[in-house]
Amino acid sequence: MKRKLLLLTFLLGLFSLSGYSQSDEVLFSVSASADSIYFGNKFKITFTLENGQGDNFLQPEFRDFKMASGQMTTSKMSVINGEMSQSSSYSFYLEPKEIGRYFIEPASIEVDGEIFETEPYEIFIMANPDGIIQEIEEDRRSNSFFHDFDMTFPPAPNYGTPERKEMEKKKKKRKTTRL
Repeated sequence: MKRKLLLLTFLLGLFSLSGYSQSDEVLFSVSASADSIYFGNKFKITFTLENGQGDNFLQPEFRDFKMASGQMTTSKMSVINGEMSQSSSYSFYLEPKEIGRYFIEPASIEVDGEIFETEPYEIFIMANPDGIIQEIEEDRRSNSFFHDFDMTFPPAPNYGTPERKEMEKKKKKRKTTRL
């Protein structure tokens, strides 16, 4: 009798643990803050992996764009009614080099030995004779607590640029003496 009760308890525990399942379909997608922008403005492009833990993220080259800021990585995991979901996002702020129609190459990531690739992303860069400044619209689909506290940080300085090297040279050198 004790063996049957112990076996029944074990099986019930096993079935209840399997209730925390994860959606099987792994998705790797690309989105941007805008599909068309005026020249001289920046936009945000985000590569999102859903329902998988990725390794070896390989970003596109962004040949036709200057990278204003990136790579920013965000991870999210939630369990709702026993259903687990997780996502990881890789974001970049880009500024176009010229006016025209461009395709951002696919990004790739490895999940459990399988390589996933996004679709190429098309973006239009329009002339901006009036110097219009566009704000980057953030994705508000998720109901995160932190969306109540918007914080914008300036892009990190480009340490390898000639302007930065010139600025470093202009700094006064301190003279130290021993006492």
